[in-house]
Parts: sequence; C-alpha cells; structure tokens
Amino acid sequence: MDQKNIPLRDIKIDPLAKELITSDRAVPYLDYLRKAISNDAAGVEAALRVLQDLPLEQRYTWRVLSALNWAFADFDDECVRLDLPYIPEPKRSEIAKELELRLLQMQMLLKVFNSK
Repeated sequence: MDQKNIPLRDIKIDPLAKELITSDRAVPYLDYLRKAISNDAAGVEAALRVLQDLPLEQRYTWRVLSALNWAFADFDDECVRLDLPYIPEPKRSEIAKELELRLLQMQMLLKVFNSK
C-alpha cells in the first residue's frame, strides 16, 4: 500500500466524530494521549488514575457499546433486503464501503476485548 503525506488541514472529519472528540467525556482520554506523546511519565500516571476512576457510563467503551446496542436493537436483515433494490448507485456502494469500515472497527474492538 502506498503512503502519502496529507496536510492536517486537508483531513475531513465527520461532524459527529468532531462533536464526540470535543465533548467533556473525551477530555480524560485526550489528556492521556497528550501526555503519552510528550513522554510525560508522571502525567501519564496521573491521567491513568483519572481513567481508572471513571464510572462505566462515562467511559469511551460504554459510548461505543451503547451506540451498537442502539444501532442493532431491532436489526432485521429482511428489512435490509427489502431496502436494497431501492437504494441507487453510487449510494449503495458508499454504504457497502462504510459497512466494511465498521466491520474492521468491530473486529478491532473484539480483538482488544479478547486480548485482556
């Protein structure tokens, strides 16, 4: 796979992702990442203590699992089959690519959970 350098200003961020990463609940995770990147060992330890003390409902993992529960609570593949003939190209291909990305993310999530 070829690698390219892309200026930060050219990276497009999903508006919902931007909203989530700038939320108050993202602060402890961003704080940890900043300190880890700057090799601030004492800061990393302090940030980990903050993360350790977070209630489950305020954790990143809870947000991800809650979104999955909401997304798949009433999942019915037959309804998807009924929709497919009425979703025109190129939108149908865009949806398929998005689903492939989400599958990769789900595999990564499951791998992390199974490694602990």
